[in-house]
Amino acid sequence: MPSESQSAFFSRITAALAHRGPTVDLPEDLEIARVVNGGDNPVEVFVRRVEQSGMHPHRVRGEAALVEKVLELTTQLSARSAIVPYEEMPAREEIVAGLRACGIDLLNPDDPDAAFTADVGITGVRMAVAETASMSVVSGEGHRRLASLAVPAHIAIVRAEQIVPDLLDWGRAAATPPPANEVLISAMSKTADIEGILVPGVHGPGIVHVLVLE
Repeated sequence: MPSESQSAFFSRITAALAHRGPTVDLPEDLEIARVVNGGDNPVEVFVRRVEQSGMHPHRVRGEAALVEKVLELTTQLSARSAIVPYEEMPAREEIVAGLRACGIDLLNPDDPDAAFTADVGITGVRMAVAETASMSVVSGEGHRRLASLAVPAHIAIVRAEQIVPDLLDWGRAAATPPPANEVLISAMSKTADIEGILVPGVHGPGIVHVLVLE
């Protein structure tokens, strides 16, 4: 059987997507399938499950403490370079100024190769899910997904009010129209060899710090 050309393959996908039918609405009663009880504190659940997943949670109060913690973590990581996308995140300008004062080389986030050479990526998130310790990063505008997916270490900044209890809540709050791409980060990348030895960070960050701003 002859191989199909790339253009023909994508043409078939485009044609199929044009006839996929109307969007299916979520059920009205989300409590039927809810995993995290609505009475649970989503911040407490999120922080606990972030730690269980192997990531490193940090709770900070106020933007001054946030900046201090970011600089402390970059020092612990022995980072010499960083990438900070031009996206909306708490205290971005103060973080950038602090990194410069510490002698950290700030790479151009619009350079597609920057994330593959930076020691650390510092990003915000669109939303976080307590149920799975997931953080949503999206493409478009000032967002640069590679700043969280290609760097050896990722520092994610999550506002407490961005944390929702359940994946159902994330689905209900999906952006309309949706971004070109949205990724849910639930832990470091991992792989295992034939003996079942788990190795983190093979295809992405080996270290993920999650800062919850309260």
